[in-house]
Amino acid sequence: MTKRIFIGVCNSQDFVPAEFFWSMLGQVDFVAKPEFGRAKHPWDVCRNNQLIDGFLNSGCDYFAKTDIDQKYPVDYFKTLVPLVDQYKVIGPVIYDRWRGPGFIPLAFRNKMITRENMFPLPRDGSIVDVPYSHTNLIYAREVLEKIPRPWYEAYATDDGLGRKNHVDYTFLDKIRNAGYPIYIHTGVVVGHLATQPIDQEFYDTWHRGHKEVL
Repeated sequence: MTKRIFIGVCNSQDFVPAEFFWSMLGQVDFVAKPEFGRAKHPWDVCRNNQLIDGFLNSGCDYFAKTDIDQKYPVDYFKTLVPLVDQYKVIGPVIYDRWRGPGFIPLAFRNKMITRENMFPLPRDGSIVDVPYSHTNLIYAREVLEKIPRPWYEAYATDDGLGRKNHVDYTFLDKIRNAGYPIYIHTGVVVGHLATQPIDQEFYDTWHRGHKEVL
């Protein structure tokens, strides 16, 4: 029986960047039968919950969370989907700009998002358990069925003037508390279009290691 994958797209706009669009059409193999779902609520927390709700109602076996400000390598699904049954939660290295001029992978030892607190990812294509990453991962159905609603939550500070939590990390805590580690495949690299023009050299740099990007 063919497995099915629900590809959730966070998209509150009425368009998607060409890089995202063509990177999806250019996938060499989705492995599982793809079904696309879109969430367009103006608040990111609700968009994420809409996508998970759509996935659970779809009957699909896997959930892939994506963002339109990213470009995915052509073998993204071909590489990651066959690993989901074993690892349950797995995704790529994703680069973004955080508190400084450089671009760093979203992988941290704890909830403190600083360069000093970065989790040391190897560059050998191995699969590693990362304490805190992004949440654009591929999930087995059982993981999201085990977590009660709402999956993503935002908490206000005590004075009500700010946000107390990083919603991605609160979601990752729920996954870990349900008994599932978060795995990152260091051989699959994605970048943010909003923070870094993406071309092949960008992808290759991290693997070649001849230019420091961390």
